[in-house]
Amino acid sequence: MSQVLATVKQIYLYPVKSMRGTAVQEAHLTVNGFAGDRRYAFVRQELAATDGFPWFTGRDKPKMIMYAPRLERLPTPDDWDVPVVVRTPEGDELETGDARLTEQLSALYGQRVFLFKTKRGNFDSQHVSLFSTTTLAQLETESGSEIDLRQFRANLYIEPTAGIPFIEDSWVGRVLKVGERARIGVTKKDSRCMMINLDPDTAVQNAAVLRTVTREHGECAGIYANVVVTGVVRVGDGIEFV
Repeated sequence: MSQVLATVKQIYLYPVKSMRGTAVQEAHLTVNGFAGDRRYAFVRQELAATDGFPWFTGRDKPKMIMYAPRLERLPTPDDWDVPVVVRTPEGDELETGDARLTEQLSALYGQRVFLFKTKRGNFDSQHVSLFSTTTLAQLETESGSEIDLRQFRANLYIEPTAGIPFIEDSWVGRVLKVGERARIGVTKKDSRCMMINLDPDTAVQNAAVLRTVTREHGECAGIYANVVVTGVVRVGDGIEFV
């Protein structure tokens, strides 16, 4: 019998890159990552054809993460182009394609941005990110502060069976089975930036988070993976080595 390495505690999709995540009870893992994850992004117009990272993100303006997208229904491989409505920090609800949202974000950034949509996702690196609850507890101790799990913007928040912080780092290079069918190949540790400092509800920054990750863990916390076998992933699923 295979040993259960961890359990999926929470699943998050990020319908619009760098905006707030959306919690779901299950998600469809496709060859391009989770259906509905980071399908939209706002691009800084002046960098669109010249920069390898042209996205408008919370690194530019922290308030970006206070915009909260909502999926009208759960995306699937056959129904991936699901309407997304964004609630602004002021409480307005606008569809992603609404020109008023683009205008508002252009004003926030201070220069023109435009909306970009792709079926393949707008990822910084690999398709799937994982972060563990035990690693969070360790970082809270090391930084001397409370940290919201959502600051790490993972797709899968997991609880390792062994209860050892950063044990997921040892999975790099391995293939994991998640739930009944899905399989992911762990490619590398997740190198972090100032986004992990930002409270997801207020955008207030706690610099101790990234400072601790940098000082104690070589700037890395969590792991990245690519898709090997597609399938549905659910809260409560076990994770095992293949």
